[in-house]
Order: sequence, then C-alpha cells, then structure tokens
Amino acid sequence: MNDSRLKNIFGDAYTEDFFSSGSIYSQTLNEKGILIFNSFIGPDGLKTLQNEANELKEHSYKSSSEYNVYISEYDNAFSADSPRNRIMSTSKKCIPNDLIPTQSILQKIYDSPLVRSFFLDLLDKDEFHPYEDPLSSININYYDKGDALGWHFDNSDYTITLLVKNCIKGGVYEFFNDMRYKNDKEDYDLVEKILDKKVKGIKVDSLEGDLMIFKGNKSIHQVTAVEEGERILVTFNYNEESGVSLSEQSRRTFFGRIK
Repeated sequence: MNDSRLKNIFGDAYTEDFFSSGSIYSQTLNEKGILIFNSFIGPDGLKTLQNEANELKEHSYKSSSEYNVYISEYDNAFSADSPRNRIMSTSKKCIPNDLIPTQSILQKIYDSPLVRSFFLDLLDKDEFHPYEDPLSSININYYDKGDALGWHFDNSDYTITLLVKNCIKGGVYEFFNDMRYKNDKEDYDLVEKILDKKVKGIKVDSLEGDLMIFKGNKSIHQVTAVEEGERILVTFNYNEESGVSLSEQSRRTFFGRIK
C-alpha cells in the first residue's frame, strides 16, 4: 500500500485493489441497506485502537438524551403517544474529535485520500468534507451496562461506523431497511408497529474491527441495552459541503460543550 500512514492498520483483504473498487458494493448497499466489511482493522491496529480508547475514556462526556424517532421538534398535529412524537432515549459516553490524538489510527483513516475516495465511489458522492467544528468529525462512543441507543432515523443519508470493542451480552444492532416513506409520505403506521414491538427487524452480528455502512436516514435502527461488558463504537462523520458544523444543541448534548 502506497499510503505509509495506513501500513499495518487494515486487515489482509483490504488492499489498494479493494479501495479502488468502491462502486462494486453500491448495489448491495442499496438493496440490503447495510454493508459490513469484516476485520476491516487488522489485529495489531485493533489492539492499538482498544488501548487508545481505554486511555481516553476517563475524558469522555456522559450524556442521556431524549428525542422522537425523527430527531425533530414536537409536532402538535399529533398526540404525545403517536409514533411521530413518542419519546426514545439514548445513554452513552463520548470522546469528541479534538481529544483524539492527531497521530491516531482513526485520524489517519479519516484523512486518507484512499479511504475517502473509496467511500465516495461506494456512496456515489462527489465530495466529502470534515465538520467545520473541531468536535464532530470522528467520535468514540462508549456504551456501558444499561446504555442503549433508542429507535431513530439519522440526519445523514449514510452512516459509517467501526466497532472497536464488543460487549459480552446485549448491544445488538437492529434495523428495518429503507422503510421510512410509503407513497412519498412518512410511514407512521409501520413505525408505530416497530415501537410497539409488533414486528421484528434485522439483527446484525458485528465483530470487533468490522466497518459498517448503512442507510441511516431511511432505515430506522436501534442498539439494544448493553447487559454485560462494554461496547465501543467509532463514527466517521463526513459532509458533502464544506463549512458545515454540527448543531450547537447536538454538540452540547453529546460533548457537553460547543467548542
């Protein structure tokens, strides 16, 4: 691999040939709503990341947030217990980008032209840019016992995550693929069935070192509560336009500060 910054980071399957062929995975992502690249990070890189995450954890910010599935303001046109307004909750600890060392494997991956080009080809995008604010481009998320990520749609079309550490029990990712709209309108009926546990989604078994890309904006998803152990998940966050910052409200919620 010509990019020396990435040497010994990736698993054996992730060669320059792999990174030059992102578009061949696009159809699978569109059809299934999710891609998992197993052992994306090799054993040495994974050990380094786990050690780094453990050292940073004492500086993480603990947050508990409540929101509706759509991550939007309360809508008075619907009742409080409607699928539109029903309250979900999330609890976790988070390390913002400015606390991640500049020489971290995570920063090297995020900044790599090779990796970014792969994501652009796969997602059929023209450009990717980091967040303008110093906190939001890369985040390390820690889920301890009892922590969970409630049902929701993401604001971005696609979400890119890296599982650094898996918990022993619980912490299961579950989603319903590309189901947000029906006849170009929000499908509240299906969302209600999901929240009432009348239907079951696709559960994903992800392993340490796996990279996952999924349709976050159109596929409702959750992570069940951690029952035993600790789950550490990294999110790589890009924007199609430059100069974009995460909202101040979101920064206060997840990082406890705006800069």
